[in-house]
Amino acid sequence: MNTNGKNEVELLWQQIDFAVAQVDHRKVVLLLKKLVDLGVWQALARIGEIYELGAVDVDVNLDEAVRWYRKAVFECDDPIAHFGLGRMYFVGNAVVGKDSAASRRHLIKAYSNNVPEAGIFLGIMSMSGIDCEKDLAKAECFFISAAQAGFPIAYRYLAYIAGSSGNFFRSKWLLLREMFLSLRLKIKDRNHPNLWKIKNG
Repeated sequence: MNTNGKNEVELLWQQIDFAVAQVDHRKVVLLLKKLVDLGVWQALARIGEIYELGAVDVDVNLDEAVRWYRKAVFECDDPIAHFGLGRMYFVGNAVVGKDSAASRRHLIKAYSNNVPEAGIFLGIMSMSGIDCEKDLAKAECFFISAAQAGFPIAYRYLAYIAGSSGNFFRSKWLLLREMFLSLRLKIKDRNHPNLWKIKNG
């Protein structure tokens, strides 16, 4: 990329930051698409996320989400796109359906490429024996990595594992950890990305 291209990319990222601050997600999508045209592969999965999860001024569009995620996986093997597809296959919807094997495949790819929140879904799968042998020790490892990355819900699953093995003191302590981390994140931002619930479709 030449100097002019690099300057244009930097300017677009600044405009995206400003559009996010202005809560103008429609503009964010347009600017991300411009980045894609300039060869910035990281923008592909971000577009998919916005279409999957929706935003204040952008409706959920699962067809578009899948299209952008698949493009990101095909063109650059983006771990964020793998996570998005894994999450969509886990929950299931009219576009991709529920597919545990596909979900697990994408989530493992994301997790092994430093997307720790994929460990929450992989932990649930290991804990419940979904598309794998039931393995609480493996589930615990997945949840611990997500908890260490700052995802409160992971503590809830760790508490469940502790309680199911009779360690009620540890279970209560982990639930307190979840509560305090959730409160801390909510004080920073009520819509903090680490505060999320899993829909079991």
